[in-house]
Amino acid sequence: MIIGEVVERTGGSYLRCTPESASIDNEQGVLDLLGYGYEMETPRLVLDEAHLHPNFFDLSTGLAGALLLKLSNYRVQTAVVADLQAIKSARFQELIRESNRRGPIRFFNTAAEAEDWLLG
Repeated sequence: MIIGEVVERTGGSYLRCTPESASIDNEQGVLDLLGYGYEMETPRLVLDEAHLHPNFFDLSTGLAGALLLKLSNYRVQTAVVADLQAIKSARFQELIRESNRRGPIRFFNTAAEAEDWLLG
């Protein structure tokens, strides 16, 4: 089950998965998380690599595209935290570069970088 929690900071708040949450492996998982975020009036989201199914990082599965499209459609400012250098797919690296140029979804190596962008 996907379980979300709200993190309160000086600059605002954001939603993230709890440590015991299952990994997000389909669109419904991200919708469940977003539903909780809207309920808590938190329009920002941090997705940690530990809570994303490995298929997310394999573009041929369509999982990343489906989740990122859903997040874009709902206009949720989202930070994805992962070991970006460990991602070997050239296509995924291109996706990271393009996303980080502009838009509501960005990729970061650390939670601190993600939080600075979300709340900055």
